[in-house]
Amino acid sequence: MATRPDNTRGSTVAPVAAPATAAAPATPATARDLPLKFTGAAAEYFRIWIVNVCLTLLTLGIFSAWAKVRKKRYFYSHTVLDGTPFQYLGQPIPILKGRIIAAVLFGLWYTGTHFFVELLPVVIILAIVLAPWVLIRSAAFNARYSAYRNMTFHFEGSYWSAVKVLYGWWLITVFTLGIAFSWWQQRIKNYLITRSSYGGSNGEFSATGRKFFLTYLIAGLIFVAAGAAIGGISVLVGKSGNKITAIVVMVLLFYALYVAAFAYVQARIANLVWNHTELPPVQFRSTLRARDLLGLYVTNALAILASAGLLIPWATVRTLKYRLTHFAVAADGDLRNFQGSGATRVHAAGAEVGDFFDFDFSI
Repeated sequence: MATRPDNTRGSTVAPVAAPATAAAPATPATARDLPLKFTGAAAEYFRIWIVNVCLTLLTLGIFSAWAKVRKKRYFYSHTVLDGTPFQYLGQPIPILKGRIIAAVLFGLWYTGTHFFVELLPVVIILAIVLAPWVLIRSAAFNARYSAYRNMTFHFEGSYWSAVKVLYGWWLITVFTLGIAFSWWQQRIKNYLITRSSYGGSNGEFSATGRKFFLTYLIAGLIFVAAGAAIGGISVLVGKSGNKITAIVVMVLLFYALYVAAFAYVQARIANLVWNHTELPPVQFRSTLRARDLLGLYVTNALAILASAGLLIPWATVRTLKYRLTHFAVAADGDLRNFQGSGATRVHAAGAEVGDFFDFDFSI
């Protein structure tokens, strides 16, 4: 079950220490903390990243499948839990095939929304039909080709069960004008976690929709209050006679407010999800802080802009190290008690369609 580092597309598990911003379940006294760390370096990843970028451009995108595998293998192999690194087992050719399917679907969507608008209803229906398939295929592929101690993770979900979880509460969200969004998100997280397993042990999830709702409610109230203050400042600046300055100030302040609210929600939701997730006998604890994430986002963005993109690897590694530092893993027993299960082949198409259209079905 992997999470994506910010500022990139996709990555590994995220993770220890610092005061918690979301209440975590008490860890049994017999549980032992498992050391988790990232052993990679920005300079090492830069070499992989620059080769990936150059070859992807030279091959008109074909090498992107190999680039994804090289990137994931680097991050997985340098994320070490209890002295053992994770493994990424995906292969480039299936990923390339999945990306071709995703590109075809994107072409249909673009054509239907820009040139043949009469086809738009067909495109929308196709998207509604495919979304549950993308959900289960993406989760199954990412689980099947992620391994630890030579055992792969597993995701078990059917198309119709995905339809229920995606569209059941989505309809309620629409009818309640968005109020039920938090409960919809909780159902999706619960679906992904409880149907994921490792070594014969299924995930457990105890967070409620009410806790998701409180997180978004607080973020919304802060955004509204700060937005009103920003609007007042802009009006005062405008009265001074320089309306252009007032507009620039308002845009910059609102953008800063958006980034701050985004960092708050990212930190709180990540803590909420991981602090209420278990993979018996393993428990997780996330202690991300909004102000730390905000600082990361701002400094990463400034560094990337100042370096014309060359510091993307540095920003990626820096963000992942922060997440790992604030993620704890504890086990009430020995990890060797996990038992391997038969591996099954999973096609990459669903995962690549999800990536192509930026659908985030990660935990």
